Amino acid sequence: MKRFIASCIFIVFVSIPSLATTVERLTLDDMVKKAESIVHGKVRSSRTYWSANGKLILTTTTIDIEETFKGQTGRSVELTTIGGRIGDTTLYVSGMPAFATGEDAVVFIEKSAGFSTVVGMSQGKFAVQNGEVSNNVSTISFADGREGAPLKMRLQEFKREISNRLHQ
Repeated sequence: MKRFIASCIFIVFVSIPSLATTVERLTLDDMVKKAESIVHGKVRSSRTYWSANGKLILTTTTIDIEETFKGQTGRSVELTTIGGRIGDTTLYVSGMPAFATGEDAVVFIEKSAGFSTVVGMSQGKFAVQNGEVSNNVSTISFADGREGAPLKMRLQEFKREISNRLHQ
């Protein structure tokens, strides 16, 4: 009986890490290739709502586009992410990008389950501040087990890097 209980405890502890969400580590090359579109713009607004089945909180963010690097876009784009707050209920998804009204950002966009969303979770959202871009990957668990390091560089250099990868 002791052996059975010990085996059950072992199985539980071995199984717990497999429940964590892991994300594929993406390079800039990977993000450029995966993105249906890449835009630079300013966040106009966000709205949260329940998914059609009532099980998830979704947030749709509208970004007014200032510049398009890849893909066909209009004057604005709507991105949908999982998570947000409705009343007293909050759904937080580690690694999911969040947007603030008025925020300046470069975003790598892909289609997923009928929605436009950010490539590689927060890996594909780059905040623009003081002429620099950077992404926040501190809340992502990568499949290789190594911690993420944010990609940070001058905005003009970042634009050149994207352009170079698009024209290879």
